[in-house]
Amino acid sequence: MSAISIESDETRDRRSLVQLTPTQRKVMQGVHSGMLNKQIAFDLGIAEATVKAHMTALMRKLNVRNRTQVAIAAQAWSGLNQDAAGAPAH
Repeated sequence: MSAISIESDETRDRRSLVQLTPTQRKVMQGVHSGMLNKQIAFDLGIAEATVKAHMTALMRKLNVRNRTQVAIAAQAWSGLNQDAAGAPAH
């Protein structure tokens, strides 16, 4: 008999977030902080069009449709990072 493996939403989310590039993670954090694309671009020293390209890639990878959902995913990512470090997630 083979064991059935059930993957939790958190495990699935953790795996999809691991696939983000460092710049995509920084863009996602900027969105979570409420920054505009122009502000994120300035902070990262990249063009606003590049931020938009990263946003498109983020939305595809996270399977979300809008900026608000990216911000919510960023909150979950923050919690996952805190859990991995052994700190309490809030």
